Formats: sequence, structure tokens, C-alpha cells
Amino acid sequence: MRKQHLVLLILLLGLTYYSYGQTTEATPTFGVKWTGFVKTDYMFDTRQTVNSREGHFAILPARESLVNGEDVNDQTNFNILSIQTRLKAGITGPDFFGMKTSGAIEADFFGNSGTGLDDVNGFRLRHAFVQLSNDKVEILMGQFWHPMFITSVFPDVYSFNTGVPFAPFSRNPQLRLTTKGNVRFMGAIFTERDFQTRGASVSQAGMPQLHAQLQIGSVANSLGGFGVNFKSARPALGLDNVTSTSFVGYFRTKLGKTTWKAEAIYGQNMSDILQIGGFGTANGDYVNNDTFTAWTEFNADFSETMEWGLFGGYTKNGGYGEAITYTNGFLGNSVESAFRVSPRIGWKSGKMKIGIEGEFTSAQYGSIDANGDMNTAGVDAVHNFRLLTTAIYNF
Repeated sequence: MRKQHLVLLILLLGLTYYSYGQTTEATPTFGVKWTGFVKTDYMFDTRQTVNSREGHFAILPARESLVNGEDVNDQTNFNILSIQTRLKAGITGPDFFGMKTSGAIEADFFGNSGTGLDDVNGFRLRHAFVQLSNDKVEILMGQFWHPMFITSVFPDVYSFNTGVPFAPFSRNPQLRLTTKGNVRFMGAIFTERDFQTRGASVSQAGMPQLHAQLQIGSVANSLGGFGVNFKSARPALGLDNVTSTSFVGYFRTKLGKTTWKAEAIYGQNMSDILQIGGFGTANGDYVNNDTFTAWTEFNADFSETMEWGLFGGYTKNGGYGEAITYTNGFLGNSVESAFRVSPRIGWKSGKMKIGIEGEFTSAQYGSIDANGDMNTAGVDAVHNFRLLTTAIYNF
């Protein structure tokens, strides 16, 4: 596998070299532009966490685990990692039947598995897509952000968790069409690859996920939008599909020099975008849980060399509404609610940034009672404070 990655990198570098001699005045430039960053994070946690990649992708504080009357998860953790370091090839080329063409291949060293240590530092694909565009529409084909991850409205936290589990996070193979203008419609069909619905397969359901979204405004000023997502997934061959619907609303605006962003999600069985909850069975039928999530963020520059930000998020597991006999999902049978407050400050000059971020996260664990609701009786909330220092060098 590592040899394949090396061959791919050599081919891309060769393509970059070859492209410089292939342009003419009669056709658009064909070439590859390399960008990316080197990033190192220093992380200290006051408690063990539910996480991925040796704690780099921290999600929630781990629930209480008593051994001889002591909570073994109530212990500190420290790590230093550079696996978020990223490389991107931006590709431009000749028109396709009058439509402008572009593409991108992006990878990092985060690995593809969150359980084994051998895959950490592994070179993995993040994005790989081509775009066709004219003055009316833009068509994207390939692997890119989930449609509910709004690229113009997402948390700018230094932590690589990017606000999870309060903000959606997933990358998916897809076909997406977006109109242009101050009022934009986006429609997408997509499947799942690295981020999958726990306990069920969208591919085996025989139909892709469907998404429709309406956005008003401009990225440079204020914008807002609303979207709806439909998913059908099959728990196993020979069984019926479990279907679910989710909704997202968001906005971004300026308050003087400060940017204010906010997003809210209400939906069912959203484990594929790293939200708490999942699905269960009741009397032979599938039952989705309901989850509500919201986050907001303020950020601005103190000066040309200093920046600040403040993130806050909340999520609530609405349960299943009826007695269930089986559950499967992302923390779906244990987390009743959680919240996070995360301030940050950074210093930047040229292509370099050094930042400090504090992340306080509290989680209320529980269990599913006979009515399908979350029961937290006798269970105390647990808390973690992460102090993160990051160094980022862009190129």
C-alpha cells in the first residue's frame, strides 16, 4: 500500500512537470498547483476521551468506568502529533464542451483506521473530484464534503474535530449540482465510504442518499440557508431498509469586524456525520432516534498579526419514543446530551500561525429506558478540558 502511494505521488509530480510545456494561447492553461500545510498539535486532556487517531480527533469525555470503586477514565493524557499535515493538488485544464474544468486531489497522513496504531501516519485520500462550471451552474463529481458540511459556514476551531459532535463532519463520493447567483440551489446524490452509517449500508440499500439545499446571500457578506437530507440504509442483506430524514439550517453574518456563524441540525440516525444516535428495532420494525444539535461561533482579528475565536455547541439525544430491543449507532445508546465551550487565540505572520485553544466539553451519559427515552438517573455528567497548542505552516 505504501508503494502504491509513492507511485501515485511520483505520477502527480511528473504530471506537474509535464504540464508546463503543454499550454497554448488557443486553449486554457493545463497544470497542477500544489498547496497544503504542515501542522503539529500539542494536546493535554484532563480526562480520557472518546476519540480517534491516538486522541487527536477528540469527540467527548469518556463515560465513568469504575474499577475497585475508582473511575479509571478520570486520568490525564498528553500527546504530540503531526498527522493532520496535508497535501493538495489543484488541477486546471481545457474546457469541456464550453464549460470550464478544474479538479483537486487532497490527502493527509491521518490514516484510514481509528483503531489500529499501524495506520496512524498513513497517507489517505480526503478529496478527489472534478468540476465543470459556466456562468449558470457548477457540477462536482467525486469525493467531497457531505452536503450538510457547509464550506462557507463551519467552525474554524484549531482542533481537528471541527466541532464534532456538535457540527456535521463527513466526506462522501457524490454528484452535486449547484446554481450560481445570490439565490443558489444545490442538489446532490451520494454514497458513503470513510464515514458510514453504523450498523447499516447505504450502498446495499440500492439507492444513494439525496440532498436538496437553498442558500441566499454571498460568502463575502451575509448568507443563510436550509437543507433537507434523505437516507435509506440496509442493516443486512435480506432485511428491509431503515429510512431517515434530517434537516439543517445555518447563517453567517458580520457584526462590525466580527464574523458570527451558527448552525442547527435536527434529524434521525445521523451516525454517518458523527452525530450522537442511531437506530433500533421495535416489534420487528426499525425505529430511528431523533437528535438535535446546534453550534455558534464568533471570530475576528485583533490586528494583522493576532486573531481570536469563541465556539459553543450543544447536542441532545431525543431517544426513540417507544420500547426498542436493539440499537446501533454512534454513541447512540449512551449519550443523553453534551455541550462544549472553546475559546482560542492565534498569532500569524506570513505563512506561519501559532495558536492556543481551550476546549471544555461536558457529556451526560445514560441508558435507554423501557419507553425508548434516555434515562440519566444516578449517572453524573463527566467533563474534559483540552489545552491545545498548534503550529501551522502553509505553502
